[in-house]
Amino acid sequence: MSTLERAVSNSSIMLVSQLVTWTATLVLTAALGRYLGDVGFGELYLAMSFGVIFSVLVEFGLDQQLVRAVARDRTLAGTYLVNSVVIKAALSVIAYALIVVLIQLLGYPAELKRTIAVYSLILFVNGVSASCTAVYQGFERVFHSAIGMVIEKGFVSIVALILLIDGHGITAIAGVFVVGSLLGALWKVYFLRRMVRITASSDISTIRKLVIGALPFFLYWALGAIYYRIDVVLLSKLTDATVVGWYAAAYRLFDTLVFLPSMVSTVIMFPILARLATGSRADLRLAMGKGLDVIVMLGVPICTGLFMLAEPIIQLIYGKPEFLNAVPALRLLSVGLFLLYVNSVLAVALVSLNQERKMTVVAALATIINLGLNWLLIPHFQHVAAAAVTVVTELFILCYLGACTPRDLLARSSLIVFIKASAAATIMATVLYALEDQSILLLVPVGGLTYCVSSLVFRLVPVEDVRTFRNAIEARRRSRAAPATP
Repeated sequence: MSTLERAVSNSSIMLVSQLVTWTATLVLTAALGRYLGDVGFGELYLAMSFGVIFSVLVEFGLDQQLVRAVARDRTLAGTYLVNSVVIKAALSVIAYALIVVLIQLLGYPAELKRTIAVYSLILFVNGVSASCTAVYQGFERVFHSAIGMVIEKGFVSIVALILLIDGHGITAIAGVFVVGSLLGALWKVYFLRRMVRITASSDISTIRKLVIGALPFFLYWALGAIYYRIDVVLLSKLTDATVVGWYAAAYRLFDTLVFLPSMVSTVIMFPILARLATGSRADLRLAMGKGLDVIVMLGVPICTGLFMLAEPIIQLIYGKPEFLNAVPALRLLSVGLFLLYVNSVLAVALVSLNQERKMTVVAALATIINLGLNWLLIPHFQHVAAAAVTVVTELFILCYLGACTPRDLLARSSLIVFIKASAAATIMATVLYALEDQSILLLVPVGGLTYCVSSLVFRLVPVEDVRTFRNAIEARRRSRAAPATP
């Protein structure tokens, strides 16, 4: 199967799975907001933020190494996977102990401490699950990892909804997240054993090699997790629980829409770019350019729609008037979301070229900027300041990554795609503004249709790309229909 055929196949699988998990997550988010209120929702999101921040210590940059190494040499899969899990087991114990000590020092209420302690059990489970996903990505096979994600999100949404209706609180909901993650991980492990011979045992030399190689990734992701979620922790100490709830309401929607770079950049592009980085420069440039084009074509209308429809989206999902305070933050985060989309492509390109140390530098600078601005502005502008600082941080990262990316890998055609997509999105925004009094259930399809029609008028997708995509699909169908050779 060619690179394009694999990309088309993986994209189709990920798109379907992401639609399912995105829908499940959105339903759960609505239920959490409606049953827990802004205070309970904010406390649960704070617990989840601790999990995100300390998960970086457990991941330790090992998964990026796994993807890149397996994409280049699949015989390393078993050995690297086993030793990565051993490292993560030790780091999980350390991370959990640090969380327990930290929540005591911060003086949180007893129930919030219990919730954070329960949710943090997810650290090791997520670590194993992520390692399995990395191996699947290295093989450029995403089916079983996608199904595992559907199982996890589906279980969490259904069981959490039942518990919420039955009157259970945030600690029980935190436990559901842990069990759901465990089910998804077990699915991935079971089918991975059929694909990879996991007969190797841990050894010091491999562990040392992985740890040394992971350090640049770890520093980048550790710093990234700090500026990505530290604003929630700062809000919890510099404001009150209601403000945390408002910000969590906006940021939770921001989180659900990060699936696009996760799907395009991390799952599909990264293994392809890692493999092509050791070969033809022209192929690498083409793959990166097409990936950036896809991110722009899809990201511009998503973020524009989120900005224009922020208020009716908040009303529809959370259903309580106090959550309308999240609207200004959501509009700002929609701008930061698009910047994050573009940054994801530039970041995986640099990592594919073994230039992850540059990522560490930008993460350190971004963390300083983010912490300083949040500490200065949150006392005065609360959750709106946190959202604005997120935009400034992502803009700084974009400027840095753009300067670091080799000039020969940046295609001028991507700028043309951005201009055309922006023009189509402007027409969409105008239509949405004119129909602002209508139901969001009408506005969303009308906005999407307007963007699609405008894209056709501006010829946003080149004819040759459509032809190539169609040929790849036909080739995929023929390969499936062909009888197996004895």
